[in-house]
Amino acid sequence: MRIDRSDDGDEPQDAADVPPVHRADAGQDAGQNRDLPGKDAGHGETENAVRVERALEHRATVEAVNRTYAIDQGYAQVREVEEKTVTPAVRRIEAEDPERRLVGLENRLKGKDRLTEKIAKTVNERGHTVSEAFGLVKDAIRYTFCYPDDRYTDGVHADCTRLEHAGFERVERENSWTKEQYKGINSRWRVPENAQLFEVQFHTPASLEAKEVTHPAYEKLRIGVPTPTEQRELEDFQKRITADVPIPPGATEIPDYP
Repeated sequence: MRIDRSDDGDEPQDAADVPPVHRADAGQDAGQNRDLPGKDAGHGETENAVRVERALEHRATVEAVNRTYAIDQGYAQVREVEEKTVTPAVRRIEAEDPERRLVGLENRLKGKDRLTEKIAKTVNERGHTVSEAFGLVKDAIRYTFCYPDDRYTDGVHADCTRLEHAGFERVERENSWTKEQYKGINSRWRVPENAQLFEVQFHTPASLEAKEVTHPAYEKLRIGVPTPTEQRELEDFQKRITADVPIPPGATEIPDYP
């Protein structure tokens, strides 16, 4: 064997003049190579990165479990308020006027999956806690009164007064009888004892039917459609259905609040 280069730059030594390299020396050299600072640093950085990744994964798991628990607790509280406070009061209000009726009472409590979706979106996009997010959902509990056209305006005024007399705080009322894609009135109320919000809608038979027919289109638009063309088609469909809804006398004069 020949060594390509000598230590002093002279001519290469003959193989016979080169001292043998023992296995023990080679192992020692290998051990010394493992102790080089560069390799230590790289190994340490890798371990740190793994620890950080595992810590983040653990944190995400804990947060997901905590959020699920908080949503379960929040939903149970909403259901309790609905069952023990709001629905009994709304049923008493219904009994005061037999010429109109509550409709869709079986849907008075928003489904847990849909409510969870709303809560998660509020938490992720606005940075609220789960508890705060529940307080922002306006229709976790909802009711619909349906009136004959000729009783609509007086009935809305009367039932809003009844809701206030029942101890609920009015939050907002939105009159959509002049809108193109939806006709009716939506109002929000608050239970003073626990600040729980709930929604009451006021419809005629025709406006209620239009709402139900256009609801699938509304849901698609809410989620988001892939193309502007599809969006226009869905909006045009809602307008065509809603355009046939007669406007009750005086309905457009019912004021919004706040």
